[in-house]
Amino acid sequence: MDDQRPPSLWLGMWKRFLIAGVLIVVLSGAATATVALNTVSGIASEVFPAFNRVDAPKGLVTPEYSGGPQTFLVLGTDRREGSKNAYDRSNPPHSDTILLVRFDPAHGQTSVMSIPRDLMVNITTRSGQVYVNEKINAAYTIGSKLAGAKGGIVLAAETIKREVFPGLKLNGIIDVNFKGFIKVVDTLGCAYVNVDHHYYNLNVGSGETNYTSINLQPGYQKLCYEDALDYVRYRHTDSDFVRVARQQDFLRSLREQINPIDKLGQIDTVAKAAGHAIVQAGFSSSAGQLIELTKLIAFSQTKPLRQVKFQTTNVDARLGGGSFVTATKAQEQATITSFLHGHEQLNLPAAKPPPAHGSRHGRRSSKGASSSPRALGLFPTSSAGQSEAVKAALGVPFPVLYPTLQTAQGEQQTVRPYALRDQQGNLHRAYVAVWRQNTIGGYYDFEGSDWLNPPLFAHARTQLIGGRSYRFVDDGSHIHVIGWRSGRVLYWLTNTLLEELSNAQMIAIARSAQTLH
Repeated sequence: MDDQRPPSLWLGMWKRFLIAGVLIVVLSGAATATVALNTVSGIASEVFPAFNRVDAPKGLVTPEYSGGPQTFLVLGTDRREGSKNAYDRSNPPHSDTILLVRFDPAHGQTSVMSIPRDLMVNITTRSGQVYVNEKINAAYTIGSKLAGAKGGIVLAAETIKREVFPGLKLNGIIDVNFKGFIKVVDTLGCAYVNVDHHYYNLNVGSGETNYTSINLQPGYQKLCYEDALDYVRYRHTDSDFVRVARQQDFLRSLREQINPIDKLGQIDTVAKAAGHAIVQAGFSSSAGQLIELTKLIAFSQTKPLRQVKFQTTNVDARLGGGSFVTATKAQEQATITSFLHGHEQLNLPAAKPPPAHGSRHGRRSSKGASSSPRALGLFPTSSAGQSEAVKAALGVPFPVLYPTLQTAQGEQQTVRPYALRDQQGNLHRAYVAVWRQNTIGGYYDFEGSDWLNPPLFAHARTQLIGGRSYRFVDDGSHIHVIGWRSGRVLYWLTNTLLEELSNAQMIAIARSAQTLH
């Protein structure tokens, strides 16, 4: 990674992925044909405009592009400096998302960790003023009051390094305005996402409904500007941890599907949108730096997106009328150690022949694993649920499979037939069955579609289990999606956003699926 030209075997998307690479949250890579350095320099100056560059205090950021692992802080904020509304312009911004992203070529993975926005910390400004027992997202707000968005970036990063992860080395900081980011996503082609359940609110001005209106049905679908923004920011019937997991899942989906066809005349628009959506520290408008960063991200695209859980003591600690997340220093140290050095592998059962005729449905044959569904916390699905699936089968032109096993606490919500279009505009039919695992944002889905190659499985790994070839989308150690083809239909099971179903449960439920009669 020491040359100034991308390898000629890279195809298709050089300029677009320079932009996607800079927007670290897109977590996309790609590849490319050779582009003149003056062209790349022009793109770099658009993406990293000088007016949005933070001169960070010495030691806060260490720019370093040598091919080794890189760690970036991403702040998802609601900056509104350009709003036409005077109140919005003057109202201090908030950091809705605090995300650490680590690209690690040595381990062949990208690690993502969210710091809970309600984490209790002490915040110390550069003038020495101390705010005791504050939520960590208040650091960005306090810093913004003192010195604008750039002050927010600095104080947020300083608080993380001082109070949460002492010794953490940051290679760059990106402050992404959510609306600006979604506009860039929209320009890049929107995003196919598995919407895990029905998201609904009609704002009629009452206390119960006084937040953004939303009406998204469950199922795999294409989300563009407003829908995507409402989806990633939704938090009204779940927890902050679920919201963060939803955002990470959105990013995971997005990185699989950036359209490899560069549209002439679009790059300048996207570059300018990116430049206005972010404020950054640790980057320059250097063509060489942009190339090195893009190569690093390109390498990561086919690697697992590893979600690191932030270890906590209490997610609802009450103090002074507020609710906080608390963690011990030992938990914070264990979290950052896992983030920087963890390298989990997805361990799947070895290939085995199908269970013998007459064996109990749902048996697993992997060595050391229990063969009893009950031992895995699984029980037969209800006849009522199967009847609902039979009705939904009338709405799709292919066999509907339905799991005969579900989790003990699972409660079926709906079975929905629907239609969707692929990137080329071709119409496909699909259905989704939704189970609620818990009342705080925990839903898992079973789906089927005659769209055989959706972006969801673009880089899935495959393995034989019980004589069938399964496709796995994972985060390094946990199965997020398991899918397979049967004839001209693709079926898949999606874990909850917090991946509450174990790998053994995911495999057993998938293997239990049968044709309805």
